[in-house]
Amino acid sequence: MSEIGSPIARFKSCIWSRGGCTMEQHLFVLLCTMAAAASFFLVIPTNYLQHLPIYINVCVAVFGTFSLVLLNEACKGRYHTKSLFFLFMALLNLIWFPNGASEGSLPFYFFCLLMYLPIFFRGRARWLPLLLTVIDGVALMALELRFPEWATPFRSEQDRVSDNIVGFAVTALSCAVMLWTLLRNYEEERNRLVSVNEQLQRVIVERSAVEGALLQNRELLNSVIDGTIDAVFVKDVSGRYLLFSKGACQMTGKTLEQVLGRDDHALFPPEVALEVLRMDREVLEGNQAHTLEWELDGVNGERILLEVIKGPLHNKEGQVVGLFGIARDVTQSRRMAEELRLLNEDLERRVAERTARLEAAMKEQEAFSYSVSHDLRGPLRHINSYGAILLEEFGPALEPEARGYLERIRTSSKRMGDLIDDLLELSRIGRSELNKATVSLSDLAFGIGCKLQDAEPARRVDLLIEPGMQVQGDRLLLELMLENLVGNAWKYSSIRERARIEFGCCRHDGADAFFIKDNGVGFDMAYQDKLFGAFQRLHGAEFEGTGIGLATVKRIVERHGGTVWANGVVDQGATVYFTMPNG
Repeated sequence: MSEIGSPIARFKSCIWSRGGCTMEQHLFVLLCTMAAAASFFLVIPTNYLQHLPIYINVCVAVFGTFSLVLLNEACKGRYHTKSLFFLFMALLNLIWFPNGASEGSLPFYFFCLLMYLPIFFRGRARWLPLLLTVIDGVALMALELRFPEWATPFRSEQDRVSDNIVGFAVTALSCAVMLWTLLRNYEEERNRLVSVNEQLQRVIVERSAVEGALLQNRELLNSVIDGTIDAVFVKDVSGRYLLFSKGACQMTGKTLEQVLGRDDHALFPPEVALEVLRMDREVLEGNQAHTLEWELDGVNGERILLEVIKGPLHNKEGQVVGLFGIARDVTQSRRMAEELRLLNEDLERRVAERTARLEAAMKEQEAFSYSVSHDLRGPLRHINSYGAILLEEFGPALEPEARGYLERIRTSSKRMGDLIDDLLELSRIGRSELNKATVSLSDLAFGIGCKLQDAEPARRVDLLIEPGMQVQGDRLLLELMLENLVGNAWKYSSIRERARIEFGCCRHDGADAFFIKDNGVGFDMAYQDKLFGAFQRLHGAEFEGTGIGLATVKRIVERHGGTVWANGVVDQGATVYFTMPNG
Protein backbone atom coordinates (compact mmCIF):
# COMPACT_ATOMS: atom_id res chain seq x y z
CA MET A 1 0.00 0.00 0.00
CA SER A 2 1.37 3.42 -0.96
CA GLU A 3 1.90 6.07 1.68
CA ILE A 4 -0.62 8.40 0.04
CA GLY A 5 -3.55 6.05 0.65
CA SER A 6 -2.39 4.57 3.97
CA PRO A 7 -3.87 5.46 7.38
CA ILE A 8 -0.50 6.88 8.42
CA ALA A 9 -0.51 9.25 5.46
CA ARG A 10 -4.07 10.37 6.28
CA PHE A 11 -3.04 10.86 9.93
CA LYS A 12 -0.09 13.09 8.93
CA SER A 13 -2.32 15.03 6.59
CA CYS A 14 -4.84 15.62 9.38
CA ILE A 15 -2.21 16.69 11.91
CA TRP A 16 -0.03 19.02 9.82
CA SER A 17 -2.32 20.37 7.11
CA ARG A 18 -4.61 23.26 7.95
CA GLY A 19 -5.42 24.31 4.39
CA GLY A 20 -9.19 24.79 4.22
CA CYS A 21 -9.75 23.75 7.90
CA THR A 22 -11.23 25.92 10.63
CA MET A 23 -9.70 26.33 14.07
CA GLU A 24 -12.30 23.97 15.65
CA GLN A 25 -11.66 21.25 13.07
CA HIS A 26 -7.91 21.42 13.53
CA LEU A 27 -8.29 21.35 17.32
CA PHE A 28 -10.66 18.38 17.13
CA VAL A 29 -8.01 16.41 15.19
CA LEU A 30 -5.41 17.22 17.87
CA LEU A 31 -7.74 16.22 20.73
CA CYS A 32 -8.64 12.91 19.09
CA THR A 33 -4.94 12.22 18.55
CA MET A 34 -4.08 13.12 22.17
CA ALA A 35 -6.99 11.08 23.54
CA ALA A 36 -5.91 7.95 21.67
CA ALA A 37 -2.22 8.43 22.46
CA ALA A 38 -2.80 9.16 26.16
CA SER A 39 -5.16 6.19 26.51
CA PHE A 40 -2.84 3.59 25.02
CA PHE A 41 0.58 4.94 25.96
CA LEU A 42 0.04 6.65 29.32
CA VAL A 43 -3.17 5.82 31.17
CA ILE A 44 -3.33 2.08 30.50
CA PRO A 45 0.37 1.44 31.41
CA THR A 46 -0.02 3.55 34.56
CA ASN A 47 -3.16 1.69 35.61
CA TYR A 48 -1.42 -1.61 34.97
CA LEU A 49 1.49 -0.63 37.20
CA GLN A 50 -0.96 0.43 39.93
CA HIS A 51 -2.75 -2.93 39.70
CA LEU A 52 -6.12 -1.27 39.04
CA PRO A 53 -9.03 -3.46 37.97
CA ILE A 54 -8.87 -4.74 34.41
CA TYR A 55 -12.32 -3.24 33.87
CA ILE A 56 -10.81 0.25 33.92
CA ASN A 57 -8.22 -0.53 31.20
CA VAL A 58 -10.93 -2.10 29.06
CA CYS A 59 -13.01 1.10 29.27
CA VAL A 60 -9.96 3.24 28.53
CA ALA A 61 -9.02 0.99 25.59
CA VAL A 62 -12.54 1.27 24.19
CA PHE A 63 -12.34 5.08 24.58
CA GLY A 64 -8.95 5.15 22.81
CA THR A 65 -10.28 2.97 19.99
CA PHE A 66 -13.32 5.22 19.45
CA SER A 67 -10.99 8.24 19.49
CA LEU A 68 -9.04 6.67 16.61
CA VAL A 69 -12.32 6.07 14.76
CA LEU A 70 -13.30 9.73 15.21
CA LEU A 71 -9.82 10.73 14.05
CA ASN A 72 -10.22 8.65 10.90
CA GLU A 73 -13.61 10.24 10.26
CA ALA A 74 -12.07 13.70 10.74
CA CYS A 75 -9.40 12.87 8.15
CA LYS A 76 -12.28 12.21 5.72
CA GLY A 77 -13.82 15.58 6.50
CA ARG A 78 -16.45 14.42 8.99
CA TYR A 79 -16.04 15.99 12.46
CA HIS A 80 -18.14 14.37 15.22
CA THR A 81 -17.41 16.84 18.03
CA LYS A 82 -20.47 15.88 20.11
CA SER A 83 -19.56 12.20 19.94
CA LEU A 84 -16.12 12.83 21.49
CA PHE A 85 -17.70 14.92 24.28
CA PHE A 86 -20.27 12.32 25.29
CA LEU A 87 -17.74 9.50 24.85
CA PHE A 88 -15.35 11.20 27.28
CA MET A 89 -18.19 11.92 29.76
CA ALA A 90 -19.31 8.28 29.59
CA LEU A 91 -15.73 7.11 30.29
CA LEU A 92 -15.50 9.36 33.38
CA ASN A 93 -18.77 8.01 34.73
CA LEU A 94 -17.83 4.37 34.11
CA ILE A 95 -14.46 4.55 35.88
CA TRP A 96 -15.35 7.10 38.62
CA PHE A 97 -15.89 4.64 41.44
CA PRO A 98 -13.43 1.88 40.34
CA ASN A 99 -10.63 4.47 39.93
CA GLY A 100 -10.70 6.01 43.42
CA ALA A 101 -13.58 8.45 42.84
CA SER A 102 -12.80 11.98 44.00
CA GLU A 103 -9.52 10.90 45.61
CA GLY A 104 -8.07 10.11 42.18
CA SER A 105 -7.41 12.29 39.13
CA LEU A 106 -10.88 12.01 37.60
CA PRO A 107 -12.12 15.43 38.85
CA PHE A 108 -9.27 17.03 36.83
CA TYR A 109 -10.74 15.71 33.58
CA PHE A 110 -13.92 17.68 34.13
CA PHE A 111 -11.83 20.81 33.38
CA CYS A 112 -11.26 19.42 29.87
CA LEU A 113 -15.01 19.06 29.42
CA LEU A 114 -15.66 22.60 30.66
CA MET A 115 -13.08 24.02 28.18
CA TYR A 116 -14.33 21.79 25.40
CA LEU A 117 -17.89 23.10 25.62
CA PRO A 118 -17.40 26.84 24.73
CA ILE A 119 -15.09 25.91 21.84
CA PHE A 120 -17.20 23.33 20.03
CA PHE A 121 -20.79 24.25 21.01
CA ARG A 122 -22.86 27.31 20.12
CA GLY A 123 -25.99 28.88 21.57
CA ARG A 124 -28.45 26.54 23.27
CA ALA A 125 -26.33 23.55 22.26
CA ARG A 126 -23.62 24.95 24.54
CA TRP A 127 -25.70 25.53 27.67
CA LEU A 128 -27.42 22.16 27.72
CA PRO A 129 -24.15 20.11 27.75
CA LEU A 130 -22.73 22.54 30.30
CA LEU A 131 -25.71 21.97 32.58
CA LEU A 132 -25.41 18.25 32.00
CA THR A 133 -21.71 18.28 32.91
CA VAL A 134 -22.35 20.22 36.15
CA ILE A 135 -25.25 17.95 37.10
CA ASP A 136 -23.17 14.88 36.33
CA GLY A 137 -20.27 16.05 38.50
CA VAL A 138 -22.55 17.01 41.38
CA ALA A 139 -24.40 13.70 41.11
CA LEU A 140 -21.14 11.68 41.22
CA MET A 141 -19.97 13.60 44.28
CA ALA A 142 -23.35 13.13 46.00
CA LEU A 143 -23.36 9.40 45.31
CA GLU A 144 -19.84 9.13 46.66
CA LEU A 145 -20.88 10.88 49.89
CA ARG A 146 -24.00 8.76 50.21
CA PHE A 147 -22.34 5.47 49.32
CA PRO A 148 -18.63 5.76 50.17
CA GLU A 149 -18.26 2.01 49.97
CA TRP A 150 -18.76 2.16 46.19
CA ALA A 151 -15.44 3.92 45.71
CA THR A 152 -12.42 1.59 45.29
CA PRO A 153 -9.55 3.04 47.34
CA PHE A 154 -5.98 3.13 46.13
CA ARG A 155 -3.72 0.41 47.44
CA SER A 156 -1.21 2.95 48.67
CA GLU A 157 -0.67 6.68 48.94
CA GLN A 158 2.00 6.40 46.30
CA ASP A 159 -0.52 4.99 43.81
CA ARG A 160 -2.94 7.82 44.55
CA VAL A 161 -0.26 10.45 44.04
CA SER A 162 0.91 8.81 40.83
CA ASP A 163 -2.64 8.71 39.51
CA ASN A 164 -3.18 12.37 40.33
CA ILE A 165 0.09 13.30 38.64
CA VAL A 166 -0.90 11.44 35.48
CA GLY A 167 -4.40 12.92 35.53
CA PHE A 168 -3.06 16.43 36.12
CA ALA A 169 -0.51 16.04 33.33
CA VAL A 170 -3.08 14.78 30.81
CA THR A 171 -5.60 17.44 31.82
CA ALA A 172 -2.98 20.19 31.75
CA LEU A 173 -1.75 19.04 28.33
CA SER A 174 -5.27 18.90 26.89
CA CYS A 175 -6.21 22.31 28.32
CA ALA A 176 -2.88 23.74 27.13
CA VAL A 177 -3.49 22.45 23.60
CA MET A 178 -6.98 23.96 23.56
CA LEU A 179 -5.77 27.25 25.02
CA TRP A 180 -2.76 27.39 22.67
CA THR A 181 -5.03 26.76 19.70
CA LEU A 182 -7.39 29.48 20.83
CA LEU A 183 -4.59 31.99 21.37
CA ARG A 184 -2.98 31.09 18.07
CA ASN A 185 -6.32 31.50 16.30
CA TYR A 186 -6.82 34.81 18.10
CA GLU A 187 -3.39 36.01 16.93
CA GLU A 188 -4.05 34.95 13.38
CA GLU A 189 -7.49 36.55 13.45
CA ARG A 190 -6.03 39.74 14.89
CA ASN A 191 -3.37 39.85 12.15
CA ARG A 192 -6.03 39.16 9.56
CA LEU A 193 -8.19 41.94 10.97
CA VAL A 194 -5.21 44.29 10.93
CA SER A 195 -4.53 43.36 7.31
CA VAL A 196 -8.21 43.69 6.44
CA ASN A 197 -8.31 47.03 8.24
CA GLU A 198 -5.28 48.28 6.29
CA GLN A 199 -6.80 47.05 3.08
CA LEU A 200 -10.08 48.67 4.07
CA GLN A 201 -8.26 51.93 4.72
CA ARG A 202 -6.70 51.75 1.26
CA VAL A 203 -10.08 50.98 -0.23
CA ILE A 204 -11.60 53.92 1.64
CA VAL A 205 -8.85 56.24 0.36
CA GLU A 206 -9.22 54.93 -3.18
CA ARG A 207 -12.98 55.14 -2.95
CA SER A 208 -12.75 58.69 -1.67
CA ALA A 209 -10.53 59.55 -4.63
CA VAL A 210 -12.93 57.82 -7.01
CA GLU A 211 -15.91 59.55 -5.42
CA GLY A 212 -14.09 62.87 -5.71
CA ALA A 213 -13.35 62.19 -9.38
CA LEU A 214 -16.95 61.10 -9.94
CA LEU A 215 -18.21 64.21 -8.20
CA GLN A 216 -15.92 66.36 -10.33
CA ASN A 217 -17.04 64.56 -13.48
CA ARG A 218 -20.66 64.93 -12.41
CA GLU A 219 -20.21 68.65 -11.82
CA LEU A 220 -18.44 68.96 -15.17
CA LEU A 221 -21.21 67.01 -16.89
CA ASN A 222 -23.87 69.13 -15.21
CA SER A 223 -22.01 72.28 -16.28
CA VAL A 224 -21.92 71.04 -19.88
CA ILE A 225 -25.58 70.00 -19.80
CA ASP A 226 -26.72 73.27 -18.22
CA GLY A 227 -24.44 75.29 -20.49
CA THR A 228 -25.97 74.06 -23.73
CA ILE A 229 -29.06 75.72 -25.20
CA ASP A 230 -30.43 72.32 -26.23
CA ALA A 231 -32.98 70.60 -24.01
CA VAL A 232 -31.40 67.56 -22.32
CA PHE A 233 -33.59 65.20 -20.28
CA VAL A 234 -33.60 61.70 -18.78
CA LYS A 235 -36.68 59.58 -17.90
CA ASP A 236 -37.20 56.28 -16.11
CA VAL A 237 -39.14 53.41 -17.66
CA SER A 238 -42.39 54.86 -16.25
CA GLY A 239 -41.85 58.15 -18.08
CA ARG A 240 -40.98 60.22 -14.99
CA TYR A 241 -38.29 62.85 -15.45
CA LEU A 242 -35.02 62.22 -13.61
CA LEU A 243 -33.02 65.03 -15.27
CA PHE A 244 -34.18 68.27 -16.88
CA SER A 245 -31.57 70.78 -18.07
CA LYS A 246 -31.75 74.57 -17.96
CA GLY A 247 -32.17 74.63 -21.74
CA ALA A 248 -35.24 72.39 -21.35
CA CYS A 249 -36.63 74.70 -18.67
CA GLN A 250 -36.15 77.74 -20.93
CA MET A 251 -37.66 75.93 -23.90
CA THR A 252 -40.79 74.77 -22.03
CA GLY A 253 -41.13 77.59 -19.50
CA LYS A 254 -41.24 75.10 -16.60
CA THR A 255 -39.11 74.88 -13.44
CA LEU A 256 -37.31 71.82 -12.12
CA GLU A 257 -39.76 71.54 -9.22
CA GLN A 258 -42.64 71.34 -11.70
CA VAL A 259 -41.04 68.60 -13.79
CA LEU A 260 -38.74 66.29 -11.78
CA GLY A 261 -40.51 63.13 -10.62
CA ARG A 262 -43.44 63.71 -12.97
CA ASP A 263 -44.28 62.57 -16.48
CA ASP A 264 -45.13 64.55 -19.63
CA HIS A 265 -48.58 65.50 -18.36
CA ALA A 266 -46.76 68.17 -16.30
CA LEU A 267 -45.36 69.71 -19.52
CA PHE A 268 -47.89 69.30 -22.31
CA PRO A 269 -51.63 69.14 -22.88
CA PRO A 270 -53.14 65.66 -22.36
CA GLU A 271 -53.28 64.68 -26.05
CA VAL A 272 -49.70 65.84 -26.64
CA ALA A 273 -48.44 64.10 -23.47
CA LEU A 274 -50.04 60.81 -24.53
CA GLU A 275 -48.35 61.03 -27.94
CA VAL A 276 -44.96 61.73 -26.34
CA LEU A 277 -45.35 58.78 -23.96
CA ARG A 278 -46.32 56.56 -26.91
CA MET A 279 -43.09 57.49 -28.74
CA ASP A 280 -41.13 56.83 -25.54
CA ARG A 281 -42.58 53.30 -25.38
CA GLU A 282 -41.47 52.69 -28.97
CA VAL A 283 -37.91 53.67 -28.02
CA LEU A 284 -37.91 51.45 -24.92
CA GLU A 285 -39.49 48.45 -26.64
CA GLY A 286 -37.35 48.77 -29.77
CA ASN A 287 -34.19 49.35 -27.68
CA GLN A 288 -32.72 51.72 -30.24
CA ALA A 289 -32.37 55.46 -30.72
CA HIS A 290 -34.92 57.44 -32.76
CA THR A 291 -34.65 60.85 -34.40
CA LEU A 292 -37.83 62.80 -35.03
CA GLU A 293 -39.17 66.30 -35.51
CA TRP A 294 -41.77 67.69 -33.15
CA GLU A 295 -43.72 70.93 -33.40
CA LEU A 296 -45.12 72.58 -30.28
CA ASP A 297 -46.10 75.94 -28.84
CA GLY A 298 -43.17 77.96 -27.47
CA VAL A 299 -43.07 80.11 -24.37
CA ASN A 300 -43.97 83.27 -26.34
CA GLY A 301 -46.86 81.55 -28.12
CA GLU A 302 -45.06 80.95 -31.43
CA ARG A 303 -44.90 77.50 -32.97
CA ILE A 304 -41.38 76.10 -32.78
CA LEU A 305 -39.91 73.08 -34.55
CA LEU A 306 -37.77 70.71 -32.50
CA GLU A 307 -35.36 68.03 -33.68
CA VAL A 308 -35.48 65.36 -30.96
CA ILE A 309 -33.08 62.42 -30.45
CA LYS A 310 -34.27 59.76 -28.02
CA GLY A 311 -32.40 56.62 -27.02
CA PRO A 312 -32.55 53.87 -24.35
CA LEU A 313 -30.48 53.92 -21.15
CA HIS A 314 -28.92 50.64 -19.94
CA ASN A 315 -27.48 49.50 -16.64
CA LYS A 316 -24.26 47.49 -16.43
CA GLU A 317 -26.22 44.25 -16.96
CA GLY A 318 -27.52 45.62 -20.26
CA GLN A 319 -31.11 46.06 -19.07
CA VAL A 320 -33.13 49.07 -20.20
CA VAL A 321 -33.69 51.32 -17.18
CA GLY A 322 -34.89 54.49 -18.90
CA LEU A 323 -34.31 56.78 -21.86
CA PHE A 324 -32.42 59.97 -22.63
CA GLY A 325 -33.34 62.74 -25.00
CA ILE A 326 -31.84 65.83 -26.63
CA ALA A 327 -34.14 68.39 -28.23
CA ARG A 328 -32.85 71.23 -30.41
CA ASP A 329 -34.81 74.21 -31.67
CA VAL A 330 -34.36 74.10 -35.47
CA THR A 331 -37.04 76.67 -36.30
CA GLN A 332 -34.54 79.32 -37.38
CA SER A 333 -32.31 76.90 -39.31
CA ARG A 334 -35.33 75.44 -41.13
CA ARG A 335 -36.49 78.97 -41.98
CA MET A 336 -33.03 79.83 -43.25
CA ALA A 337 -32.91 76.59 -45.25
CA GLU A 338 -36.24 77.48 -46.87
CA GLU A 339 -35.00 80.97 -47.67
CA LEU A 340 -31.82 79.50 -49.10
CA ARG A 341 -33.87 77.10 -51.23
CA LEU A 342 -35.90 80.00 -52.58
CA LEU A 343 -32.73 81.96 -53.25
CA ASN A 344 -31.24 78.96 -55.07
CA GLU A 345 -34.36 78.63 -57.18
CA ASP A 346 -34.23 82.35 -58.00
CA LEU A 347 -30.51 82.03 -58.77
CA GLU A 348 -31.11 79.04 -61.02
CA ARG A 349 -33.82 81.03 -62.80
CA ARG A 350 -31.47 83.98 -63.27
CA VAL A 351 -28.69 81.67 -64.47
CA ALA A 352 -31.07 80.10 -66.95
CA GLU A 353 -32.10 83.54 -68.18
CA ARG A 354 -28.50 84.70 -68.49
CA THR A 355 -27.56 81.45 -70.21
CA ALA A 356 -30.31 82.01 -72.71
CA ARG A 357 -29.10 85.58 -73.29
CA LEU A 358 -25.53 84.32 -73.59
CA GLU A 359 -26.56 81.71 -76.12
CA ALA A 360 -28.37 84.41 -78.08
CA ALA A 361 -25.28 86.63 -77.93
CA MET A 362 -23.11 83.75 -79.09
CA LYS A 363 -25.44 83.16 -82.01
CA GLU A 364 -25.21 86.86 -82.85
CA GLN A 365 -21.43 86.60 -82.60
CA GLU A 366 -21.45 83.61 -84.93
CA ALA A 367 -23.61 85.57 -87.34
CA PHE A 368 -21.21 88.49 -87.07
CA SER A 369 -18.24 86.18 -87.64
CA TYR A 370 -19.94 84.78 -90.70
CA SER A 371 -20.63 88.30 -91.93
CA VAL A 372 -17.00 89.28 -91.39
CA SER A 373 -15.69 86.16 -93.09
CA HIS A 374 -18.10 86.40 -96.01
CA ASP A 375 -19.17 89.99 -96.57
CA LEU A 376 -15.85 91.70 -95.81
CA ARG A 377 -13.80 89.30 -97.87
CA GLY A 378 -15.66 90.30 -101.05
CA PRO A 379 -14.64 93.99 -100.96
CA LEU A 380 -11.09 93.01 -100.01
CA ARG A 381 -10.89 90.69 -103.02
CA HIS A 382 -12.20 93.51 -105.22
CA ILE A 383 -9.58 95.91 -103.86
CA ASN A 384 -6.79 93.39 -104.48
CA SER A 385 -8.12 92.53 -107.93
CA TYR A 386 -8.55 96.11 -109.11
CA GLY A 387 -5.17 97.01 -107.67
CA ALA A 388 -3.58 94.15 -109.62
CA ILE A 389 -5.41 95.28 -112.82
CA LEU A 390 -4.20 98.84 -112.39
CA LEU A 391 -0.62 97.69 -111.92
CA GLU A 392 -0.82 95.29 -114.84
CA GLU A 393 -2.55 97.54 -117.41
CA PHE A 394 -1.61 101.02 -116.35
CA GLY A 395 1.55 100.38 -114.40
CA PRO A 396 4.02 101.73 -117.03
CA ALA A 397 1.96 104.89 -117.44
CA LEU A 398 1.75 105.59 -113.73
CA GLU A 399 4.19 107.67 -111.82
CA PRO A 400 6.45 105.71 -109.45
CA GLU A 401 4.77 107.42 -106.52
CA ALA A 402 1.33 106.23 -107.76
CA ARG A 403 2.62 102.66 -108.15
CA GLY A 404 3.91 102.87 -104.55
CA TYR A 405 0.46 103.89 -103.35
CA LEU A 406 -1.11 100.94 -105.18
CA GLU A 407 1.38 98.55 -103.55
CA ARG A 408 0.54 99.97 -100.15
CA ILE A 409 -3.18 99.50 -100.86
CA ARG A 410 -2.61 95.83 -101.78
CA THR A 411 -0.37 95.24 -98.75
CA SER A 412 -2.91 96.81 -96.37
CA SER A 413 -5.80 94.84 -97.82
CA LYS A 414 -3.77 91.62 -97.51
CA ARG A 415 -2.93 92.51 -93.89
CA MET A 416 -6.59 93.21 -93.21
CA GLY A 417 -7.46 89.79 -94.64
CA ASP A 418 -4.90 88.14 -92.37
CA LEU A 419 -6.29 90.07 -89.40
CA ILE A 420 -9.79 88.86 -90.17
CA ASP A 421 -8.53 85.26 -90.40
CA ASP A 422 -6.76 85.59 -87.04
CA LEU A 423 -9.87 87.06 -85.37
CA LEU A 424 -11.99 84.23 -86.70
CA GLU A 425 -9.43 81.69 -85.45
CA LEU A 426 -9.35 83.32 -82.00
CA SER A 427 -13.16 83.24 -81.85
CA ARG A 428 -13.22 79.59 -82.92
CA ILE A 429 -10.82 78.61 -80.10
CA GLY A 430 -13.27 79.82 -77.45
CA ARG A 431 -16.20 77.87 -78.95
CA SER A 432 -14.62 74.63 -80.10
CA GLU A 433 -14.93 71.45 -77.98
CA LEU A 434 -11.75 69.95 -76.53
CA ASN A 435 -10.89 66.45 -77.76
CA LYS A 436 -8.22 65.44 -75.29
CA ALA A 437 -5.65 62.77 -76.05
CA THR A 438 -1.99 62.11 -75.37
CA VAL A 439 -0.02 64.59 -77.52
CA SER A 440 3.76 64.70 -78.01
CA LEU A 441 4.81 68.35 -77.87
CA SER A 442 8.31 67.36 -78.95
CA ASP A 443 7.05 65.85 -82.21
CA LEU A 444 4.76 68.83 -82.92
CA ALA A 445 7.55 71.33 -82.34
CA PHE A 446 9.95 69.35 -84.51
CA GLY A 447 7.43 69.30 -87.41
CA ILE A 448 6.79 73.03 -87.12
CA GLY A 449 10.54 73.74 -87.08
CA CYS A 450 11.06 71.65 -90.21
CA LYS A 451 8.33 73.59 -92.04
CA LEU A 452 9.90 76.92 -91.09
CA GLN A 453 13.34 75.75 -92.14
CA ASP A 454 12.00 74.55 -95.53
CA ALA A 455 10.35 77.95 -96.05
CA GLU A 456 13.64 79.78 -95.37
CA PRO A 457 16.45 77.37 -96.15
CA ALA A 458 19.07 80.15 -96.15
CA ARG A 459 18.64 80.87 -92.44
CA ARG A 460 21.01 79.32 -89.92
CA VAL A 461 18.95 78.31 -86.87
CA ASP A 462 19.86 75.89 -84.07
CA LEU A 463 16.54 74.31 -83.04
CA LEU A 464 17.00 72.37 -79.76
CA ILE A 465 13.96 70.28 -78.74
CA GLU A 466 13.88 68.12 -75.61
CA PRO A 467 12.53 64.68 -76.52
CA GLY A 468 9.68 62.85 -74.80
CA MET A 469 7.56 65.86 -73.74
CA GLN A 470 3.92 64.71 -73.65
CA VAL A 471 0.67 66.23 -72.34
CA GLN A 472 -3.06 65.51 -72.37
CA GLY A 473 -4.85 67.95 -74.65
CA ASP A 474 -6.47 68.81 -78.00
CA ARG A 475 -3.94 68.09 -80.71
CA LEU A 476 -5.17 70.73 -83.16
CA LEU A 477 -5.21 73.51 -80.57
CA LEU A 478 -1.82 72.52 -79.18
CA GLU A 479 -0.36 72.51 -82.69
CA LEU A 480 -1.79 75.99 -83.29
CA MET A 481 -0.29 77.16 -79.97
CA LEU A 482 3.18 75.84 -80.84
CA GLU A 483 2.95 77.32 -84.37
CA ASN A 484 2.49 80.73 -82.79
CA LEU A 485 5.21 80.27 -80.15
CA VAL A 486 7.83 78.70 -82.42
CA GLY A 487 6.85 81.11 -85.21
CA ASN A 488 7.37 84.10 -82.89
CA ALA A 489 10.77 82.78 -81.79
CA TRP A 490 11.71 82.19 -85.47
CA LYS A 491 10.50 85.66 -86.45
CA TYR A 492 12.11 87.70 -83.67
CA SER A 493 15.44 85.87 -83.89
CA SER A 494 15.77 86.60 -87.61
CA ILE A 495 18.13 89.49 -86.82
CA ARG A 496 20.78 87.03 -85.64
CA GLU A 497 23.31 85.57 -88.02
CA ARG A 498 22.97 82.30 -86.16
CA ALA A 499 19.67 82.01 -84.31
CA ARG A 500 19.05 79.68 -81.38
CA ILE A 501 15.61 78.38 -80.42
CA GLU A 502 15.23 76.00 -77.46
CA PHE A 503 12.09 74.08 -76.47
CA GLY A 504 12.26 72.18 -73.14
CA CYS A 505 10.77 71.40 -69.74
CA CYS A 506 11.61 72.65 -66.23
CA ARG A 507 10.17 72.71 -62.68
CA HIS A 508 8.16 75.70 -61.51
CA ASP A 509 6.40 75.86 -58.10
CA GLY A 510 6.55 72.07 -57.77
CA ALA A 511 5.00 71.38 -61.20
CA ASP A 512 6.27 70.81 -64.75
CA ALA A 513 6.50 73.92 -66.94
CA PHE A 514 7.43 74.08 -70.64
CA PHE A 515 9.40 76.90 -72.20
CA ILE A 516 10.42 78.21 -75.64
CA LYS A 517 13.53 80.35 -75.53
CA ASP A 518 15.18 82.39 -78.31
CA ASN A 519 18.10 84.79 -78.65
CA GLY A 520 16.13 87.40 -80.62
CA VAL A 521 15.23 91.02 -79.98
CA GLY A 522 13.56 90.32 -76.62
CA PHE A 523 11.22 92.89 -75.00
CA ASP A 524 11.00 95.33 -72.14
CA MET A 525 9.56 93.68 -69.00
CA ALA A 526 7.77 96.94 -68.20
CA TYR A 527 5.26 96.02 -70.97
CA GLN A 528 4.83 92.36 -70.11
CA ASP A 529 1.15 92.92 -69.10
CA LYS A 530 0.37 93.87 -72.72
CA LEU A 531 2.21 90.91 -74.20
CA PHE A 532 -0.74 88.45 -74.28
CA GLY A 533 -3.46 90.98 -75.18
CA ALA A 534 -5.13 91.13 -78.59
CA PHE A 535 -3.68 93.68 -81.03
CA GLN A 536 -0.90 94.48 -78.54
CA ARG A 537 2.42 94.66 -80.44
CA LEU A 538 5.69 95.58 -78.71
CA HIS A 539 7.65 95.85 -81.97
CA GLY A 540 7.29 97.94 -85.12
CA ALA A 541 6.45 97.15 -88.73
CA GLU A 542 9.87 95.55 -89.28
CA PHE A 543 8.29 92.37 -87.95
CA GLU A 544 5.09 91.32 -89.68
CA GLY A 545 2.11 90.20 -87.59
CA THR A 546 -1.36 91.12 -86.41
CA GLY A 547 -0.85 91.05 -82.62
CA ILE A 548 -3.23 88.10 -82.21
CA GLY A 549 -0.71 85.22 -81.90
CA LEU A 550 0.12 85.40 -78.18
CA ALA A 551 -3.53 86.14 -77.32
CA THR A 552 -4.38 82.91 -79.13
CA VAL A 553 -1.65 81.07 -77.15
CA LYS A 554 -3.04 82.42 -73.86
CA ARG A 555 -6.59 81.30 -74.68
CA ILE A 556 -5.47 77.79 -75.70
CA VAL A 557 -3.38 77.33 -72.54
CA GLU A 558 -6.17 78.56 -70.28
CA ARG A 559 -8.71 76.30 -71.97
CA HIS A 560 -6.47 73.39 -70.99
CA GLY A 561 -6.32 74.63 -67.38
CA GLY A 562 -2.77 76.01 -67.52
CA THR A 563 -1.07 79.36 -67.23
CA VAL A 564 1.35 81.26 -69.49
CA TRP A 565 3.90 84.01 -68.80
CA ALA A 566 7.08 85.39 -70.37
CA ASN A 567 10.46 86.83 -69.42
CA GLY A 568 12.65 88.89 -71.69
CA VAL A 569 15.53 91.33 -71.96
CA VAL A 570 15.80 93.84 -74.77
CA ASP A 571 18.19 92.61 -77.49
CA GLN A 572 19.00 89.46 -75.49
CA GLY A 573 16.04 87.26 -76.32
CA ALA A 574 12.83 86.13 -74.67
CA THR A 575 11.44 83.02 -72.99
CA VAL A 576 7.77 82.05 -72.95
CA TYR A 577 6.66 79.60 -70.23
CA PHE A 578 3.42 77.66 -70.02
CA THR A 579 1.99 74.88 -67.83
CA MET A 580 -0.29 72.13 -69.05
CA PRO A 581 -1.99 69.97 -66.37
CA ASN A 582 -1.80 66.28 -67.24
CA GLY A 583 -5.45 65.30 -66.88
